Amino acid sequence: MGWLIDPAEETVFVYRPKQEIEVFEVGVEMLPVPEFMGGFELTTQELFGWLME
Repeated sequence: MGWLIDPAEETVFVYRPKQEIEVFEVGVEMLPVPEFMGGFELTTQELFGWLME
């Protein structure tokens, strides 16, 4: 799994093996994370809040 973060558009593209690319825009929807990250949760709104500080 990989994220491509576009700060100009405030968009996150999520790449997973053998799956369609998912696109997440700023909002409260949780971003998918790898299983090894356990209960880690992050929204695009939180991510871009950190990046824009």
